[in-house]
Amino acid sequence: MSVHEAIADFISFMEAAGVKPVEPIAQRLGSGNLIRFRCEGDGKGRHNGWAILYLDDRPAGAFGNYKANTGTLKWKSGSDRPALSTAERQALQREWREKKEQREAEKRQAELEASLDARDMWQRAGPADSEHGYVTRKLLLTYGLKQDGSKLLVPMVDAEGTLWNLQRISPDGTKRFLEGGRIHDLFVIIGTIDQKTTELVIVEGYATGDAVHQASGLPAIVAFNTGNLPRVARLWAQARPDLNFTIFADDDEATAQESLARRGVYKNPGIEAAEAAAAEIGASVAYPLSWHERMKGAA
Repeated sequence: MSVHEAIADFISFMEAAGVKPVEPIAQRLGSGNLIRFRCEGDGKGRHNGWAILYLDDRPAGAFGNYKANTGTLKWKSGSDRPALSTAERQALQREWREKKEQREAEKRQAELEASLDARDMWQRAGPADSEHGYVTRKLLLTYGLKQDGSKLLVPMVDAEGTLWNLQRISPDGTKRFLEGGRIHDLFVIIGTIDQKTTELVIVEGYATGDAVHQASGLPAIVAFNTGNLPRVARLWAQARPDLNFTIFADDDEATAQESLARRGVYKNPGIEAAEAAAAEIGASVAYPLSWHERMKGAA
């Protein structure tokens, strides 16, 4: 049995069990790591399928679909198949490493191209309109923002202040990053941070950061999404260990209820990410009023 036959058998077994990938996964399975992927029936941006394949002498794996609540399904190579040789496994690992390096190089190139687009767009953009629909609805200050057509532009910079990406916000609140652009470790500062600063707040969304800044006068760091929040918190805690940090949590109750209905597990990403980041850097957590009200009702 060859490595590629083992992977093909595994994917065929997954599909027969109703977990049908709609994107190529064969190369990624060769890594031996758990992977996530889009399945038939997943919406845009959803990756409800998961799988892990062990390519030892007798290949075996596990897989499932969170949305379909399949639980953990298992597969093992048939005894009628010859065992994989050491040479086959080593060849697969080399192939996987080469493909991984290629993907990483392509990702870096895409991020670089997006950064050039971001700088060009930012240079050409005009001042943010105080009557922009999102600005008026969220009562935002427009200092530090720009506008391109109907899109509000929020700069996304790294620790050196280099612009890598833009968050574009439509009047209805729809948010988009530049395609292929970098997000990890990027942020925007609302307010001023200097050597006299003693407190700093870290938030997910721009509107939250703006509201906190207006209410407290404290500078706010916007991390843009749940996945980036811990990374930005870690970055700032390392850069300014002298500061007192507060993480402002988002209440993703709708997502939590969807998770509960589909998988039987309550997961509130905004709350969990804020608590995890705060625990790592020794920060306080500020919870939304909606969260406090639910906790009071549950008591």
